[in-house]
Amino acid sequence: MRRVLLSELLLDKPLPWSLYDEHGNLLLREGYVISIPRHLDSLLKRGAYIQTAPIASAFIEPQSNTRAQTQFAFRASSLPSVQPVFGRAEALAQTLKRLHQHLQAQTLQAALRDIVRSLAHSVMQACADDADALLAAFHLDRQSPYIVIQQLLGCALTEIAAREMGLDAPTRLSLACASLTRDIALLPWQAQLDMQTHRLDANQNALIRVHPIRSAEILQENGVDDPLWLELVRQHHERLDGTGYPHGISGDAMLPGARLLAIADSYAAMVTPRPNREGRLPKDALKALYLQRASLYDEALLRLSVGALTTLPPGTMVRLANDELAVVRARPKKGEPVELWALYSQNGMPIMTPQRRDASTPAHAITDVLRIEDCRSAALVMKRFWTHS
Repeated sequence: MRRVLLSELLLDKPLPWSLYDEHGNLLLREGYVISIPRHLDSLLKRGAYIQTAPIASAFIEPQSNTRAQTQFAFRASSLPSVQPVFGRAEALAQTLKRLHQHLQAQTLQAALRDIVRSLAHSVMQACADDADALLAAFHLDRQSPYIVIQQLLGCALTEIAAREMGLDAPTRLSLACASLTRDIALLPWQAQLDMQTHRLDANQNALIRVHPIRSAEILQENGVDDPLWLELVRQHHERLDGTGYPHGISGDAMLPGARLLAIADSYAAMVTPRPNREGRLPKDALKALYLQRASLYDEALLRLSVGALTTLPPGTMVRLANDELAVVRARPKKGEPVELWALYSQNGMPIMTPQRRDASTPAHAITDVLRIEDCRSAALVMKRFWTHS
């Protein structure tokens, strides 16, 4: 990272990049407008930094030729592993968002395959470094577009479960790439679908049913030649009983990786909010999947995925028996209670120094699961759990 200069910050203008403190913690998101001079002075006095070596998204440069003034080029790179994983999650989301923008504008100049592989590698590395922090970041994100978080969360869950299965790195990379590109054909219509409150019409239904095939075609047109990656994209909406699409295949005709992708894709779709609906609580989404285990989903893989994620994934807000509000920081290890940290006292006041709580004691037993939308003031406090040791 490098420190921002006074000349680079303008009042009443959107920030061209996100700002971080010296420890890599997010201060202000890209696009935020600073309109009060003293806020600008305070920010500079404290010290504000921008990432200088992030993943592909920050390497967006204008082309030198006159004809392509509005075109950009990606150069893939690796995300610095020294940045906390919770902070890396934001850069991952920004990268995928910008990739979508360039694909829609047809201004992508680098190889799509290389960009997606770089992004997939970064997700895989983040899972290896701190899977709890990555899950928390994606479950808590309310700023990024639906399709961005839905694909990243699905990718993270797929990678975590694939590691549990003992799959080799090349197979996991193909799975991660498929997770990040499975709905690429829907990009031109995604914003409308996210806002729509009425039922899909016949044309939209046809578009949905063909998008796995069209997504694979777009990938091939852009140089992707990994047969497993492409077939996983084609099969991610197929179901074990043959009721899926686009081909209605069933049973052993579905690749094992496609069965895992179907679970992760469905879970991420249910828990990620859209403008036209709230996301489901993780435990409710997993219950919905489990009730269909005999027909739609591979039961063994579903059990593995539930075990890898848990019904109270990191970032879940809960109410305790003593009326304190707490957050789940990490997935519990076998035989251990959920790791809880109290953020609000019984009278609803913030606890200045969050306190560890033992969920196995009666006073600190979990009585209810809450939505983060109902606890927005806790977001900044919670972030410190995953960005400070």
